[in-house]
Amino acid sequence: MYDFSRCKLCATRGARPTYKLVKTTVYACPECGFHFIDHLDSMPVDHEGLSTQDLNEKAWNYINGRLPDNGKQLKKNLNLVKQHLSLSSTHCLDIGAGAGLFPHLLADAGASVHGIEPQGIFREFALRKFGIDLNRETIETRHWQSGFTSFFDVVTLWDVLEHVNFPSETLQNAYNVTKPGGWLFLDTPRRDALYYRIGEWSYRLSGGMNPLFLESLYPMDMWP
Repeated sequence: MYDFSRCKLCATRGARPTYKLVKTTVYACPECGFHFIDHLDSMPVDHEGLSTQDLNEKAWNYINGRLPDNGKQLKKNLNLVKQHLSLSSTHCLDIGAGAGLFPHLLADAGASVHGIEPQGIFREFALRKFGIDLNRETIETRHWQSGFTSFFDVVTLWDVLEHVNFPSETLQNAYNVTKPGGWLFLDTPRRDALYYRIGEWSYRLSGGMNPLFLESLYPMDMWP
């Protein structure tokens, strides 16, 4: 069993319970300031040849319906990448590729694309919608760490770090597959954002009875 007084980011002991929510408790590390929940997520398990969840019509329509809104931000992310290098004939890896939209945008820009997505339902959607075959093997596995060492020109992690158990390890593994002089792009929520601060203020003023946004920002399960 994991000792949650040990920070998930810097591994220093001494993290203390800070916010007690309905389903979980948020710990804060006094050394690096990292906040994390008292829970370790397990990866979704697929049976060979089958998705974790059937991509039925309802699921397809839901995922497909979210693409336009997700695409607005991902197109901005693509423009950010293109500001730094030409994507023509570059090797790109998108970690946590979801439904495959960003790998699709990279491919349209001329890149050679690989993507990682643990959830079978999203891999199936990406294959049927975009013709992109995402990989279920996560970045720490031998498949990537031995087979693609210093290989990729671009590695991206869009809204991924907040969903992994040990973000520093994920970043190290992403760095390992990035070639010297390559680019690693990421984004993740910030605790100095207004909605986070409002959640903190509400929690403290209500004595923990009304945490507002903190409940949604610290979900129990990584994989819905």
